[in-house]
Amino acid sequence: MNVKEIAESFPKLWLITVQIMIIANVLLFAAPTLAEGETESKPANVIVREAPKVADPSADPVQIGKAQAEKIKEDFIVGKVKSVSQPTINKDLLDKTGMVTKSQFAEIELQEGAQNGTLVKVENSLGDNPSFNINLSPGKEVILSVVSEQGKDSKEYNIADYHRAPALMCLAAIFLIAYLVFGGKSGLKSLLGLVVAICLIGFVLLPLSLQGFNPLISSALICFAAAIATIFAIAGLSKKATAAFLGTMGGVIVAGIAAYLVIDAAPLTGLSSEEAQILRASMPNQPLSFFSGLLAASMLIGALGVIMDVAISIASAVQELSQTDQSLNPKQLYTKGMNVGRDIMGSMTSTLVLAYSGGALPLLLLMSSMPSMKLINLDIVASEIASALAGSLGLVLTIPLTALAASRLMGSATHVSESKSDNVFAQLDEASKMTTASSSSNASGKAEE
Repeated sequence: MNVKEIAESFPKLWLITVQIMIIANVLLFAAPTLAEGETESKPANVIVREAPKVADPSADPVQIGKAQAEKIKEDFIVGKVKSVSQPTINKDLLDKTGMVTKSQFAEIELQEGAQNGTLVKVENSLGDNPSFNINLSPGKEVILSVVSEQGKDSKEYNIADYHRAPALMCLAAIFLIAYLVFGGKSGLKSLLGLVVAICLIGFVLLPLSLQGFNPLISSALICFAAAIATIFAIAGLSKKATAAFLGTMGGVIVAGIAAYLVIDAAPLTGLSSEEAQILRASMPNQPLSFFSGLLAASMLIGALGVIMDVAISIASAVQELSQTDQSLNPKQLYTKGMNVGRDIMGSMTSTLVLAYSGGALPLLLLMSSMPSMKLINLDIVASEIASALAGSLGLVLTIPLTALAASRLMGSATHVSESKSDNVFAQLDEASKMTTASSSSNASGKAEE
């Protein structure tokens, strides 16, 4: 692996990231101003009723609740189960509500913090819903919620969830090792591009969305920056990378337009999932268009990876063809690139559709007995179908766009080199003719003498 080339790719990636971060900061400062401007410009026929002002803030129950919440602090630490008792049925709860709930007590050793090594006794409840149950056994690590109140020394310990981070980190380490071993230098560069893309989503898209900025515009900027970071990190500043980038942007634009149109025409609210409804409750001031834009943003980002994959594959194929047979003109390169693209189209479209279908598999099983007319018109089902179709449409149109860009860029270079080589051979041929003519004239002159 050439360390010098890898080191040279870092400034390019970080320069792109810094530029996007600067734009994001500008938008973060501008978003509240835009939101205030939208709030001030209300129609004349709308009557705004303000909440009555409370003379004594201490008498307001909302402010009292906020003050109490500020005094309560919750931390999360890792604990290891030392022993656990047999679960018993909570008879009081069964008699009052009819709910079958089992309780057990576990001794858990704290693994971090100031109380590292301390044993605490925690109650664990097991209900009818297995998705909320945490099955304990000696040696298993869990996440404990430690609730403390300001001014009091007592702390309340509750089992929050399993400690899943070690298993995930182990799998991530195996993935990175396999990725770098088999991917080599190209694998490392693509991994750097992936890191930049994740940073853009985490530090640009999410803060902008939380500030109320249009998620569709934010995701379009993220797709643009992520495509630059990933494609040019893999292929460098080359014609192949340029063709793949142009094809990717064309496919993303098509997918974004299709997503926007179907969301508006269907219409789709973007509030079909439980997570979206929780977000709606935490952001009550946002209009419904914000959540539909969030749905369109998820469609774009979900399709970006597959679109980039197809674009790079076609651009690489056209480049190899142009280098192997330099007699191919741009039209022939386009035809051959389309032939390769048609083979990729079927598998990649199936991959995209199956990915969305796999994510919605519990939903499909739940609604398999529902009439098809009602099923297809449900918001949550229509959202999944629209996501798959919009991404597939962008994927399909990426193929001709990439093939066209690659054939023009690489075919023109081939013809320029051919014309230069033809001129060189013509000059050599003319020079050889002149040499032959001069030598024959010299020979005839000597013969006459």
